[in-house]
Amino acid sequence: MPPKKEISLLPSEENLNSPLAKITKWATSTGRVVIIFVELIVILAFLSRFSLDRRNADLSETLRQQKAILASTKDFENDYLSLQKRLSYIKEFYNNEPQYVSLIDSLISTVPNDIYFQMFTFKKNPDNKQLYCQAQLYSYQEQSLIDFITNAGLNPDIEYVNVQKIEKKTKDNKYYLDVTIFFKKN
Repeated sequence: MPPKKEISLLPSEENLNSPLAKITKWATSTGRVVIIFVELIVILAFLSRFSLDRRNADLSETLRQQKAILASTKDFENDYLSLQKRLSYIKEFYNNEPQYVSLIDSLISTVPNDIYFQMFTFKKNPDNKQLYCQAQLYSYQEQSLIDFITNAGLNPDIEYVNVQKIEKKTKDNKYYLDVTIFFKKN
């Protein structure tokens, strides 16, 4: 049988100090440890991805839930802010209550019995702090509107009356009046 030839990558014993022998020796000893260490890092990174993906999915679900909660409370927040604004108007009205009540009583005394208010708001002119009232009202009789305008002009608490619109709608047989009433300053 012919002798077997062996192939060895290790340097022969007579050439241990050559650069190729040093590189080969390092690659077979220290290089192996470095490669194993790098592979362990890669495997740990691969395995940690599963937990990171799970954590990412959980955080995404939590974020979706919190967005849904915020969206559902938006209407409540708008209602709350509206209520807060109305309460501030009520507080202002309450602080000026005697003045408003006396002016409303005075205005009511000028209104004939067959006049109906659709809208009635008190406001204060920011420039000169004069109170005025905007009203939309209607009546089934034209004479009642004329009496109201005349009585308002004669009222000692009312400075002047500004009529924006008078109209008669034939289908419901009503006379409509939009008016602004300016009260005298105290």
